Amino acid sequence: MELRSVLKPLDIKGTRLRNRIVFPAFQANYATRDGFVTERITRLYEKLAQGGNGMIIVGRIAVSDDGAPNTNPLRLNSDEHIPGLNELFSIIKKRGAAPAVQLMHAGRQTVSAMTGHPVVAASAIPCPVLKEMPIELDTEGIKRIQDDFTSAAGRAKKAGAELIELHGAFGYLIGGFLSPYSNKRDDEYGNDKSLFFTEIIEKVRRKTGDIPISCRISGDEFVDGGLKFEDMRQVSQKLVEAGADVISVSAGTYASMEHMAPTISMGIGLHVYLAKGIRDSVDVPVICSDNIRTIENANEIVSENKADLVAICRPQVADHFFVKKSIRGEPVVECLDCGSCLYFLKGETSVSCPQNPEI
Repeated sequence: MELRSVLKPLDIKGTRLRNRIVFPAFQANYATRDGFVTERITRLYEKLAQGGNGMIIVGRIAVSDDGAPNTNPLRLNSDEHIPGLNELFSIIKKRGAAPAVQLMHAGRQTVSAMTGHPVVAASAIPCPVLKEMPIELDTEGIKRIQDDFTSAAGRAKKAGAELIELHGAFGYLIGGFLSPYSNKRDDEYGNDKSLFFTEIIEKVRRKTGDIPISCRISGDEFVDGGLKFEDMRQVSQKLVEAGADVISVSAGTYASMEHMAPTISMGIGLHVYLAKGIRDSVDVPVICSDNIRTIENANEIVSENKADLVAICRPQVADHFFVKKSIRGEPVVECLDCGSCLYFLKGETSVSCPQNPEI
């Protein structure tokens, strides 16, 4: 098969991608406790950039200490984090990939024992998995976290990021505001559940100027009372109106983890149909993800206009040179779908992969 479509470059507001393959934001838990870049992180992303990706999204980067998703995530809530990320982004760019960041706040999907801070959320409703009762954010708390996103975005730009992704998927804080499943507020942020997100986009745009902004969303939460696909079509349009340049589509929340991290048994390209539906509703590039395991499958998705970019994660954890090898027709080290990279579900401290002992 000719890989003409997936290898075609793409320009997004001045950021040029050499191809349509994206390594998505990935929580390896390799940072220091204070959120600084380590040699292990640098080694991981340098190899992924050498491996042939068009864009690498470094994440999930916490914008607030009370929003850390685990014990050792990267952080961008201090200027002290800029130099390490600047060096990392420079290495990624030198290896040919566009460096990007994903900014996030975990909301109710973290625990105070891990962050050292009370858990906060759109409403005082505990995550059904983690079960800790969160504090409902008041207006002052909302503005504080929006400002944290904005400041982190400014730091990301200074560090050399060429695209900023705002994490509104999986039931984290932004997604928690979006969804009737977790947002029972009776104020303006409950009446317009997208307001928290759109205000962040607008503030980040004012802070960072023309840098492309991507919004990560769950195209369907797959929980009773949660966001469905038709809801997300409308939400996506609002995000674009607010200034989003890219929509990245996945699915699920912690209560539907099988959709957040689907096994291969659930089907190839499991959520591509959600990305296609969103792409038909907006006039910006769309990223699809989930169980896309071959470069040929990625090429088919792009050639059939189901998405503009394809995120491939676990196959690249197993083999950092997956893209380059696939383009050359060389055999790759295959992901065994063993779940070791989902360390948090197994009680491990960080990502590992039996297929890739160097990770």
